[in-house]
Amino acid sequence: MPDVQKYTYHCHTNFSDGHDELLAMVRQAKAIGFTELGISDHLIVHKNMKQSLSWPDMEQKRAAYIYNNDFKSILDKYRRHCENIRRISQQEKFRLLVGFEVDYFPYNGWEEEFRWFISQLDYDYLHSGNHFFCSENCEQIINMTFFLRICNDVSLYKQYYVQHFKILEQAVNSKMFKFLAHMDYMRRFAGDDYGVDTLRSEKEAVLKALQNTDTALEISTKGLRKIGDFYPDFSILQQAGKMDIAAVISDDAHCVEELGMDFLKAENALQKAGINKRLKL
Repeated sequence: MPDVQKYTYHCHTNFSDGHDELLAMVRQAKAIGFTELGISDHLIVHKNMKQSLSWPDMEQKRAAYIYNNDFKSILDKYRRHCENIRRISQQEKFRLLVGFEVDYFPYNGWEEEFRWFISQLDYDYLHSGNHFFCSENCEQIINMTFFLRICNDVSLYKQYYVQHFKILEQAVNSKMFKFLAHMDYMRRFAGDDYGVDTLRSEKEAVLKALQNTDTALEISTKGLRKIGDFYPDFSILQQAGKMDIAAVISDDAHCVEELGMDFLKAENALQKAGINKRLKL
């Protein structure tokens, strides 16, 4: 039996859209034999968030407060969150890392504002995980969950999909992120015209960026819970193996029960795909 990763760097507490408090997540991690835990609650800021066509739907979600349109207004809240993680780490005598899952929005000025924001925080790492489709200049966004209902023009689908992978490529090339989360998460919400064999060149460009920047690729067991397959699909994993890209297994846990879920299955998939390098922070 292969060794199974005993940590996750992608999980959420009720600071963002998780269901459980930090302390509960930590104690569960210890109970299942994890050696450390990276807390990566969401960091989602877009200046036009509340002008999005999907905002009326997003506003009704349980954790709508994770969506923000201004960095400065949330700075104190995020500072306290970092401090709380450090405090619980000392209290529980357990290695906790402060991370954030970041939606990368390459409109003019976003990256400068984001870099200023994170410079004010006591954090350890960032990972990229986009949940929106964007217009070409990224001024307008649509939450993927509601995309098919909002965008009724099928002829526009492909340009949104292409733009999405271009943004992932830009995010990786920014060199701000330790790993790219759920690379093909969009397939859960895309139309029937999207399949594992589509957009090959766009996906390969993302993988090339990962290779060139020595950024890891996440294999997410959340996909098994949502669509019956890993994020990303096996063809992407195989290509990553050929390119000697490092991987990290994530549960994307939003509650204590999901911590470490299906990690052995993920490890077996990585070995089958020929991925031997692993990310360890």
